[in-house]
Amino acid sequence: MTPPADSDTQRIPVRYWIWLFGAAVSLLGDLTITFAIGWSASKHGGSVAGLILLLAAAPRAALLLVGGAVGDRFGAPRVLLLSCTAMFLVTGALVPATLAAGEPIWLLVCLALVVGVIDAFFLPSSRAMPRLLVPPQQVPRALASFQVTGVVFAVTGTAVGGILVTWSGLTAAAAFDAITFAIMIVVLLVLRTSTAAAPPPSQAGIFKSIGEGLRIAFGKPLTRALLITMTLAAGLLMPMDSLVLPLLARHHEWDAKTAGLVIATRSLGVGVVSVRILVRGAFQRPGVVAMLGLFCAALGYIGLSIVDSIPLTIAAAIISGIGVGAFTGHVLPLLMNSVDRGYQSRLQSVIVLCQSLALVVMNPLLGWISDQSVGITGVCLGIGVAVALIGTIALTRQVIRTATVS
Repeated sequence: MTPPADSDTQRIPVRYWIWLFGAAVSLLGDLTITFAIGWSASKHGGSVAGLILLLAAAPRAALLLVGGAVGDRFGAPRVLLLSCTAMFLVTGALVPATLAAGEPIWLLVCLALVVGVIDAFFLPSSRAMPRLLVPPQQVPRALASFQVTGVVFAVTGTAVGGILVTWSGLTAAAAFDAITFAIMIVVLLVLRTSTAAAPPPSQAGIFKSIGEGLRIAFGKPLTRALLITMTLAAGLLMPMDSLVLPLLARHHEWDAKTAGLVIATRSLGVGVVSVRILVRGAFQRPGVVAMLGLFCAALGYIGLSIVDSIPLTIAAAIISGIGVGAFTGHVLPLLMNSVDRGYQSRLQSVIVLCQSLALVVMNPLLGWISDQSVGITGVCLGIGVAVALIGTIALTRQVIRTATVS
């Protein structure tokens, strides 16, 4: 994978591009298995689908702070390697399990719980890696390069996920995910001697270390404001791929391949913004641009509630992706650069915890509402209005309007 030609991005160390390759391949498998689980759960109805997604989010939320503290204490690369190994074993075992038992609710429940536990350790360390591999001024472009690469894999990966699910259900998706984690394991082993470790944290106990992480995360006005805004937005935006679009596809009586295509093309919108950041850097007022992104995402959701043809649905999904790309592409670097490298895993654990708590509430709630008279189109309309309101309120905060990436 060749780094961009821009003079600034050339200073990004080679080790980052090696890690990016492995992370992107792993993302390909994650998108496939996430779609497969959501699709398998959605055939049991919106309430069951929301419950299964809740069971994935609950253990993740309960253990995230521990996972972040462990990542900072023992090193994000080491914890990430162990987590990928665990996921490889789980997805590998899922293949014979689904061949023998099919896709019953109990198996989906067990899978959701196990994946949720592993994610609690995987996500903080994985998200801390860019900050450990590149200098602070290159964090926006490093994250943008990951998003651009992720879009390429997502457009093909989720569509491939739809094909795999149509062909052989969760079995094929699990086998494919196991292969991608095997590749990531190899990449991490290659990087073991070249990854720059974060400064050693204090030798305090795990609970004291967790407390330090929370103090750092919520101790600054900007960090606190961004975390609150991201939490509120996450509960409405993150269920799109795993819950909202699968239910919307079933509402329109589309098959899995079509649903996978719609989800994949949504990533094109994220890619448009990511390419701009990669080529020219973040905007001068990233806080303002991020909140304008929420307005764009809201417009896409409202479009999903109105249109019913596949081309128009794809267009609305892309618009929402542009909004999500603008929001995350500017909020995440602001958060990442707001704390020292020695606290990165703990900061990421707080970010993912906030997102997970939002999903714990919103996944079952949105699934339940979709089963009521308003249906999934009413859910999309409500999300659009709520996201626009969140962006409006956030723009009233001066600390967000004046924020800059250091």
